[in-house]
Amino acid sequence: MRLEVKISGLPRDKKNILVMACPEPSLAGVIAVEYLIDALKMEEIGAIKITEMPPVIAVVNGAAKLPHRLFYSKEAGILAIRQHVPIPPQIYAEFIHKVLDWAEENKVKLVVCLSAMPAAGEKESENVYFVTEEGLVEKFKQYGFEPIKEATVTGLEGAYLDAVLGRSIDGALIIAESKLLTAIKRLVDSGKIATHRDVMLILNDLVGRVGPDVGAALKLINAVAKLADIQIDTAKLQEHATRYAFLIEKNIEAILKPAEAMAPARREVPLVF
Repeated sequence: MRLEVKISGLPRDKKNILVMACPEPSLAGVIAVEYLIDALKMEEIGAIKITEMPPVIAVVNGAAKLPHRLFYSKEAGILAIRQHVPIPPQIYAEFIHKVLDWAEENKVKLVVCLSAMPAAGEKESENVYFVTEEGLVEKFKQYGFEPIKEATVTGLEGAYLDAVLGRSIDGALIIAESKLLTAIKRLVDSGKIATHRDVMLILNDLVGRVGPDVGAALKLINAVAKLADIQIDTAKLQEHATRYAFLIEKNIEAILKPAEAMAPARREVPLVF
């Protein structure tokens, strides 16, 4: 893969943290990165051009932009990759390796990938979980994060961890529990949906109706604030997170109802209130 990183300038500050989103259905990591960029008034310092991807241009206030852009806050010591379009899975591993090469060259201290998962218990908690290199486990516990006790990490998160392990740069996968993904797991466990196609249809429908999981994004933002030892005002997201939780519950309740119970009211009662 040919990946070009074009930047206007980046101080080689050893406190810098690079934050990126692991692509997953709740889009919590994507929302968290977007909020960080806006809340910290991060400066756009460059872009990443991936030649293997079909040409895609993001338009921002009339200006043509590459879809993967780099932002930086010197005060917070945070770099972020804004992704307007997802990286195709078949080139994701190579993309991560190239990004980590660039981060090492620029003396970035820590690379964090933000993701989400279904609740570990019956209901979602405020816990934030992590997977990192063995020598960093105790350090991440001190932030108040919970280590994933035992699991097999595959997919894009697995590709990220595989790329970061053994490098001179520190890396961690930070995971929040997602109400959306918990709801989908409830549907699978109930037997209402079974095939991968059904799961994706329900996911796409719920995200289309109520949007990305802002509740999980809020937890990820607070986690980044701890890592960078800064304060981030999340008041704008608090109300959205509460409303999001309500909408997800109502949608899932409707889907879980027996078909005969829903039939008389299906045309009269919308799933989203």
